[in-house]
Amino acid sequence: MSGIPSDQVLAILRLRQWAVESKALKCGRTTRLTCVGWRERRETDADARNVRVIDFEKALATLDTTHQLALLMTYRDRAGHAATAAALGCSIRTLAYMLPAARRRLADVLDRRDLL
Repeated sequence: MSGIPSDQVLAILRLRQWAVESKALKCGRTTRLTCVGWRERRETDADARNVRVIDFEKALATLDTTHQLALLMTYRDRAGHAATAAALGCSIRTLAYMLPAARRRLADVLDRRDLL
């Protein structure tokens, strides 16, 4: 299952658990999920961080391409304003107006998804 996104894996596992429990209840007995290969998995801090990263990447993908590139080059790649403006084909002044607008739009998307 390495090629399947983690949210789909969790959904498949939950459906599997539901099917096993449903079948056992219809037969009038209870089930021990460990007998059918189900292992209870605790959510760790690393899982929560991965979900937050995935949600952040999805929110970032909703922005315009120029805003995405401006944010990524400035904050992830730590490129200077001159290099970022040259890569985007705009002036430094335009980039200075673009960055706060991109941050506001990203914050709006994150707020709508209850991630802030």
